[in-house]
Amino acid sequence: MSDNFDCNKIKLVIWDLDDTFWEGTLSEGEVRAIPAHVALVEALTDRGIVNSVCSKNDRETAMQELENMQTARFMVFASINWEPKGARIEELIRDMQLRAENVLFLDDNPANLNEALYYNPGLMTAAPKEIGRLEEYVRETPVTDAEHKRLRSYRILEEKREARKHSASNDAFLWESNIKVAIEHDCLREEKRIAELIGRTNQLNYTKKRITREELNGLLRDSTAECGYVTVRDKYGEYGVVGFYAKRDGGLEHFLFSCRILGMGVEQYVYARLGWPAVSVVGETAVELKPDVRPEWINQEKELHTQGRRSFQKEGHAPRILFKGPCDLSAIFSFIEKDEAVDCEFTYVNQETGVTIEQISHTDHIVQSLTLTAEQKKRVIEELPFSDQNMYSDRLFTGEYDVVCISSLVDSNLGVYRRIETGEKVAFGEGYYPLTDSRNWTAYEKGTVYTAGCRFNRDFLEKFSRKYEFLGINTPEKIAENVRFIREHLPQKTLLIILLGAELAYEKNRLASYEGRHLVQREVNNVLRRQAEACGNLACLDINRYLTGQECFYDQFNHFVPAVYYDMSEELIRIVGEWTGHRMFKKSKLYMHTETVKDALRKIRNRIGRK
Repeated sequence: MSDNFDCNKIKLVIWDLDDTFWEGTLSEGEVRAIPAHVALVEALTDRGIVNSVCSKNDRETAMQELENMQTARFMVFASINWEPKGARIEELIRDMQLRAENVLFLDDNPANLNEALYYNPGLMTAAPKEIGRLEEYVRETPVTDAEHKRLRSYRILEEKREARKHSASNDAFLWESNIKVAIEHDCLREEKRIAELIGRTNQLNYTKKRITREELNGLLRDSTAECGYVTVRDKYGEYGVVGFYAKRDGGLEHFLFSCRILGMGVEQYVYARLGWPAVSVVGETAVELKPDVRPEWINQEKELHTQGRRSFQKEGHAPRILFKGPCDLSAIFSFIEKDEAVDCEFTYVNQETGVTIEQISHTDHIVQSLTLTAEQKKRVIEELPFSDQNMYSDRLFTGEYDVVCISSLVDSNLGVYRRIETGEKVAFGEGYYPLTDSRNWTAYEKGTVYTAGCRFNRDFLEKFSRKYEFLGINTPEKIAENVRFIREHLPQKTLLIILLGAELAYEKNRLASYEGRHLVQREVNNVLRRQAEACGNLACLDINRYLTGQECFYDQFNHFVPAVYYDMSEELIRIVGEWTGHRMFKKSKLYMHTETVKDALRKIRNRIGRK
């Protein structure tokens, strides 16, 4: 916990309620307002600092108390329930498109503060005794947002979050939002706002050149520089001036946007409007700029609402779909009536060797199906008994599919090995037990760790360790890099759907390799969520929407009861229907027979040899 917070960096204050914002504990009786805190919330809002709530309470009761204190109207994205606060604050910051470094969390419980810091490194935290520092700050700082424009912008974002939850996919949501972007050139008129953007933006500031107000004035008056500011509106409201660029000699000297339009594709649209000019990106940014890409959902006309999708009804045929993944995807697929336009590439057993080929859906192998030569593939296949030709299937890229659905689970589990001499990579086995570590060899020989049905001996393990090096399990960043490659090498009209893994710990876990896996999966999920938000034809199918507790697990961390897969199949059907405009399949009658599905899950488990 750290009470060393910098008021000048704060964009959001998250309040605990009991014995922090108000006096007393709501669940134990009446609470009393602290007038100074009520006044502080409004004063912060006047200065462009928004307020939120993260409290363990009954939501309806707590919101009524805030209404009684005339404070609810200043609170956005209120998170009020009985769940732990760390993950909730992480979600809140993500939904508000902010960085933890610009957020202050106030709570009287040190355990809550430390938990919040664990989930949100860089977060500013403080106990109620430090609230006086905020009061001193507002006394010394002039009012900059008397009209509460910043609060209104987050109200819009909050409304959009709720609408997004009910949309079939991120792409569908963007098309439905009716986003309008304008580029204006009378920059001196908006000089104050542009100066604020230059000084405050980080996540979507590609050049990160901080200049003084005098330098900015000179730039805006310089006839050799083309300057423009960007305004945005959609069906939810007006966002005002949210971006600025300065272009000279064919390159961008400034290119930056407010985080409030993160996920809308505005930065890529403006980049395309300017002709994809040269730009030297400084530091990390939330969204990567891409050449030759223009978001089609921005400034579209009403009649073009389905642009970017195919009108299958007019073309007279159903859309083509590929499901490529491990047991989670095949379990979901069991609830869907099959169609001749649907193809599957699930984890399978090589009938000649008896070895389970799980790596067919690993993103390294999907990428290498395009990047390796036939000679390289042949070399790996001939050397390794746990491989075969089908694990390099490139049907995902060559099949001209309208929807491709893959899973992130395999990448979060399998170890990746690189052939030292020639660079080919192969994914195999649980990365927790590296094949190249001699301490694991006895376990592999005896089959006491997962072997995928492959029989190992000491001679092979020694040879393998001389030829291949262990790279580890793919990091979230590596998975995102591979997904980006896959997305870029699919047709623009193809929707790529990625299944996310569980972020709920399995309390009955007895496998060392799965210890803390929910935390790893959360990191992977967050990276993929951000990627999907920034890409119009990439969507996430999130299992966490349907995990309500331990009763949802079947027999291990990655296996769930039929009801979970059934709910996910419904969402998948909605996403595909929204994207294609064609209800190409429907729920199978199999959902009526849960024992049938349980039997299918047992077969899947036995087939891939999981303990």
